[in-house]
Amino acid sequence: MKNFKQKDGILKIGDINVLTLVKEYATPLYVYDVEIIRKQYESLKHSIPKEVKIFYAIKANPNLSICSFLRSLGAGAEIASSGELYLALKAGFEGKDIIFNGPGKTDEDIQYAIQNNVLLINIESMDELSRLNTIAKTEERIIKVCLRINPIHVVTSVKMQTGGGSQKFGIDEENIETVIQLALESEWVELVGIHIYVGSQILDQEVLLENIANTLHIACRAAKHFTLKYINFGGGLGVPYNDYEPEFNVEHFAKGLTTLINKVSQEHDLSQTQFFLEPGRFLVSESGIFLTKVLSVKESRGKRYAIIDGGINHAFLPIRMNKQYPTAIANKMREPNEHAITLGGPLCTSMDVFTTEVKLPNIALNDIISIFNSGAYGFSASMLYFLSGTMPAEIIVQNGKSFIARQRGRKEDFLLNCDEEMKCRNLS
Repeated sequence: MKNFKQKDGILKIGDINVLTLVKEYATPLYVYDVEIIRKQYESLKHSIPKEVKIFYAIKANPNLSICSFLRSLGAGAEIASSGELYLALKAGFEGKDIIFNGPGKTDEDIQYAIQNNVLLINIESMDELSRLNTIAKTEERIIKVCLRINPIHVVTSVKMQTGGGSQKFGIDEENIETVIQLALESEWVELVGIHIYVGSQILDQEVLLENIANTLHIACRAAKHFTLKYINFGGGLGVPYNDYEPEFNVEHFAKGLTTLINKVSQEHDLSQTQFFLEPGRFLVSESGIFLTKVLSVKESRGKRYAIIDGGINHAFLPIRMNKQYPTAIANKMREPNEHAITLGGPLCTSMDVFTTEVKLPNIALNDIISIFNSGAYGFSASMLYFLSGTMPAEIIVQNGKSFIARQRGRKEDFLLNCDEEMKCRNLS
């Protein structure tokens, strides 16, 4: 909530009164202040070494306007599906600024990536390498690849671990020489680097630096077999969700990263090597607020509930995955948080409810609940088609103005891609 102000007890987003936004666009509603994204991007970009390029992890928030804005700041795009590649191209990213990740790329995904001249495809298995070589031969284009490696080193202080131990991601470190040799023997593949991504939502910069040191160690081992043009450190930079969690210290991280790169460069020639970071949540999470209106206030056997018009079909992660998303009543920002209440969404399922009470001011009908840190894994990570509820709108705020970045859904949307004849056909 530190990025937002209030006036006369009303929350403001980018100098715009929240109630003004609700009146114009209705609820439930995602609102993103892109100046916060700019601040996050520039704080990272201006701190890290110039040899390190930032690739925005589109999965965090694939809204076209958000992606286009980050491109304008100088970011590349990290994508993990053909759909994200399509979005990246629509947002103005060129193929040379796109990296393709993911453990389950189809032949169609690979072909689409090759045809659009992506910078790199990160290979996650031996059979994927073989398929890629075959498809590249058909397309008659040599494709550059990095090997995504699953390190032996286990990181115990990462909330969402994607490296170490047994993983669906990457090639186990103990097998990298075998895969390197296979890649070097592949006629239509050019092996140019490695990629290691250990996990998400890391708040301790020392933990991330420890893993980057291990990545550089593995990279030097790999460099004995081929010229190392790229080392991809992945993402993982986290954001706090409550007052007890520390902020990721960008300056300390950048100093540590510089030290690590300089140290390895004294032992190995990395003058032609470029380094990548793939942040997502860190860049966009704090820019977003999910706004939802109170429809009903009730009591059930001594416990108070507020039924709101936004549910797991609009904001799945705040409700089901992380119980600590900061929450406030947007029209009662000056009132003390003294009343325990459980927030329940509108859907006809017991899943659609916060499982822990939150303390808020005394709540009433038509109050506007604001859920912060909703700029990442909000709209796109939700159950958007569940119970056929209409999709929320997405709004961009910048310099005191707002505009629609995604129109509110309609009930008719749920027949999208249905065959016309099947809409009314009686089956027996």
